[in-house]
Amino acid sequence: MKYHISIITVFVLIVNFSSGQNSLKADIDLKPEIHSINLEQSKIAIKGTSTLHDWESRAGKSEAKLVFKNYTGGEIEQLNLNVDVASIKNTKGHNIMDKLTRKALKSEDFPKITYVFIKGDVISDTTKELKVKLLGDLTIAGKTNQISVLTTIDKSATNVTLNGQHKLKMTDYGVEPPKALFGTVKTGDEITIDFSIKF
Repeated sequence: MKYHISIITVFVLIVNFSSGQNSLKADIDLKPEIHSINLEQSKIAIKGTSTLHDWESRAGKSEAKLVFKNYTGGEIEQLNLNVDVASIKNTKGHNIMDKLTRKALKSEDFPKITYVFIKGDVISDTTKELKVKLLGDLTIAGKTNQISVLTTIDKSATNVTLNGQHKLKMTDYGVEPPKALFGTVKTGDEITIDFSIKF
């Protein structure tokens, strides 16, 4: 039986998850119905530094699909997510920063950030939460790298919440850290994708 999730907001990560023969087994009690993200309580943020101040941007538009191979056992077969680069906005409303971000991420040539789920390894499992390492391919600005993200799945409520964060270097994806004011203001190479997604 398959279940699909459509998401109108969301990650930095960030992501297009999918799995072929690999799957993640978890003891999660999910209802056999279509789930939508809770917009007010969910976020995916991209955080970084600069020579002027720290900054944060959030993704405002994405699409996702979640498929369970085994509903009773909570066996995840496929998890897809695509993030619209043009929807990534600075939380302070700095339009110049938004333009520099789109330029750095080459949004005209690569309008989506995707993550392709490969497999998940269970770290710990309790009645309240499940901790897993999600292995997958993250593609930013046309460059793909395999990453491992420690994710906590909250099972204490009727809805499922995914929490986690992942640090990466922009240059690992061929992205030059944005500069402003003729190069006098420079962003740091390392950024953190921080997510809390409630369904």
